[in-house]
Amino acid sequence: MDSKAMTRKDFITLTFTLIGSGVALDACSSSNNNTTGTAGTTGTSTGAAGTTGVGGHAGTTGAGGTTGSAGTTGTAGTTGAGGTGASACADPLPEMQLTDTTGHMHTVSVPASTLSSATPQTFNTSVTLAHMHMVTLAVVDLAAIKAGGSATVTSTPSPVDGHMHMFKVSCT
Repeated sequence: MDSKAMTRKDFITLTFTLIGSGVALDACSSSNNNTTGTAGTTGTSTGAAGTTGVGGHAGTTGAGGTTGSAGTTGTAGTTGAGGTGASACADPLPEMQLTDTTGHMHTVSVPASTLSSATPQTFNTSVTLAHMHMVTLAVVDLAAIKAGGSATVTSTPSPVDGHMHMFKVSCT
């Protein structure tokens, strides 16, 4: 026999080996995998083509692709509350002497420009009944007023009889 000749048994074995390998490779190839739609597309992706049946076996059908998820819109940030600066305050700052039992009233004038001071500020009250008082706003009081709040402070004692008054100072 010719050394290059193949027996019927060798031919059948080789044929089924090659065909079986081809089917196995085709079934495992990436062309049969599902495909993912391009990020956020409208679902027009198509599945991979099915395989052709071999040796009387039915081929496999390709599966449809999946559509990418749409991105989400970020939440809008909130606007911060605006602070009240010295320029937004009345000048001079509004003040009010709180009602007391002395039977008389004083006023005090506080310039809005003092709200940015880094040191306590002292102001003289008006003269009423031949006396006056002094009112001191601490740095923390100035900051509270500048932020839109108010500060209530006690005056120095009267040199006549030692009475004092309370004043409320605010920005508006």
